[in-house]
Amino acid sequence: MKEIKFLHIADLHLDSPFIGLSTLPQPLFSAVQESTFQSLERIITVAIKEAVDFVLIAGDIYDSEDQSVRAQARFLKEMKRLEAANIKVFMIHGNHDFIEKHKEKLALPNNVHVFPEQVEVATLTTDDGVNVHIYGFSYNERHIRASRVDEYSVQGEADYHIALLHGSEVSSSDEHDVYAPFRVQEISKKGFDYWALGHVHKRQLLAESPNIYYPGNIQGRNRKESGEKGASIITLAEANTTIDFIETSPIIWEEVVISLSENKEINTFYREITKLLECYQGRSHSYFLHVIVQMANKQKINTNDWLQMLQEEVEPTDTTFVWVHKLTIELTNQSNVQTWYENHLAGKEIMDAFEKLQDESAFYQSVEALYLESGVSRYLDDLSEQDRERMLKDALIELGATLAEVEGDDK
Repeated sequence: MKEIKFLHIADLHLDSPFIGLSTLPQPLFSAVQESTFQSLERIITVAIKEAVDFVLIAGDIYDSEDQSVRAQARFLKEMKRLEAANIKVFMIHGNHDFIEKHKEKLALPNNVHVFPEQVEVATLTTDDGVNVHIYGFSYNERHIRASRVDEYSVQGEADYHIALLHGSEVSSSDEHDVYAPFRVQEISKKGFDYWALGHVHKRQLLAESPNIYYPGNIQGRNRKESGEKGASIITLAEANTTIDFIETSPIIWEEVVISLSENKEINTFYREITKLLECYQGRSHSYFLHVIVQMANKQKINTNDWLQMLQEEVEPTDTTFVWVHKLTIELTNQSNVQTWYENHLAGKEIMDAFEKLQDESAFYQSVEALYLESGVSRYLDDLSEQDRERMLKDALIELGATLAEVEGDDK
């Protein structure tokens, strides 16, 4: 049975500035800045240990087209380790690190094949005599609005045909369909044995037979990129395909919940959150935690005060750290709070506004000024649908509490 084993990674973002984290204590921020390089080094160690037949990198090696010399040098070092192990690399550039021909870059070793701006095929014969054809193209600008799927066609005789593509599924949004858009149904019929995707930072298998797969990025950079990150070892055989994820990221973003029953004192919360943080001590990873406190009475806890205290408790000289970057209160006793508007004089108008803001375009139109303010916008993450829903519900509850206080109903 003819079989190949290769490593598939994407979205290294080696130049990532980690916007919004620069206010961390310096030792912690230095660890954050080093995290993408550390994850890459661990990945290459895995590739060598597993003796993979080759490595695929599906775009966004760097976070920007500038591609700092420091990042290039670190990437070059890891490619040379693969060269010493006689492992070839096939890579494409994505929307973040698109090719700019006039810029000089450090030359990569001969084991690395970089695909050009047009789809081409590269050939490989493994030590076991398996013939592989690998197809791909690199971005030459930040946005590629037109589909490039038609350029992918199986060529020549090979045991396996593999396609590299940095892009996103076609959606209903013109804003998102600017990264070599494709349809799963369309590419699954092209005759390839595996689609090695990049661009989406969440690990996900879009389809099987053939497998169409995003390995995710190699290091989470914010709360949206939570959970373990790393590389995937793909074993492609005539009968089936196996995907084995290997975690390599030194820092993990997590969301954790503390539930407090009604009328609990702040001493109870202190004990609970201390116990929670102790659970993370001594682990081999560092953590950024979003702590969600479920309780009946929000007034008992000043989140800013507690967050400051928790951050001051962190020992920044440790090789690993646990940093609470966000503290959120979720009210559990909301049966009356959530329906306060039903008997309010302006209840209909309030609900009309609430329902209008459910629409994504209306929501962002309302907060557009924040995203246009240069001093603020760089600290704002894109909001998921769940983020927007939670924000609107919290705002409705806060409005009810404020009106009750102002109108003298909060007895």
